[in-house]
This record gives sequence, C-alpha cells and structure tokens, in this order.
Amino acid sequence: FVVRSVVDPIYVSMMAQEHAYSLAVERLLNCEVPLRAQYIRVLFCEITRILNHLLALTTHAMDVGASTPFLWAFEEREKLLEFYERVSGARMHASFIRPGGVAQDLPLGLCRDIDSFTQQFASRIDELEEMSTGNLSGNND
Repeated sequence: FVVRSVVDPIYVSMMAQEHAYSLAVERLLNCEVPLRAQYIRVLFCEITRILNHLLALTTHAMDVGASTPFLWAFEEREKLLEFYERVSGARMHASFIRPGGVAQDLPLGLCRDIDSFTQQFASRIDELEEMSTGNLSGNND
C-alpha cells in the first residue's frame, strides 16, 4: 500500500520509481534483498527505460511532424507493458517492486518471452529510425 500511494502519480517511470523508493527504505532499515529479486528489479527497470525512450523519442518525432513512428512505437510499448501485467496484474502502476524484494517470482515462460521480444526489437528500432530520418532531405524519391 505504501509503495502504491507514493508512486502512483508517476506514470512514466513506474517500476523505476518503485525501485528508488524501495532502495531508500531498505537503506534506512539496513535490509538485504535476495539476489534473484535484485536481478528481477534490474530487468524491469530496464524494461521501464525502454518504455520511456520509446515514448520520449517518438513524441519528439511527432512534434516535428512524423506521427507514424509514434504509433509504431506504441505497438512495441504494448508488448513491454504486457510483461508488467504478467508479473503484477497491472500495466501502469504495478506495485511490484517492494521494500525487501518483489511482490512475487516471475511467472513461467516470462523470461523466454522477454528474450523473444529482444530478438525482434532491434529490427523494429531500425525501422523506426529509418521512418524518422530516412527522408530528411524532403525528397520523396
């Protein structure tokens, strides 16, 4: 409850904010976090970082007149938010990272699915970059 009420207003860096709050509480209480929970936290902070970059870069593209990258990036964001939902039941305010660890272990198959996502993600980024920068000269050739 405490983590949820503190970080709910922060909708862009959801799990990263939960992590920062939990680290502060753990430091104050001199609390040890199990190694597996530390790895899970970092994994979801990295997913959050990718979510943030997709949002920031493509909204900037939209500001300069390119709306398609924004829409394509949201497809990738949806895939990442599904990982949030699978560990916590929520897509935004997960309340998953908590002082002392995480709410629960990862569901079966999640790491495999995250790996599958990473295998295709680089090519999607290449497509987004080409879409955003491929016509900088203004030529439509």
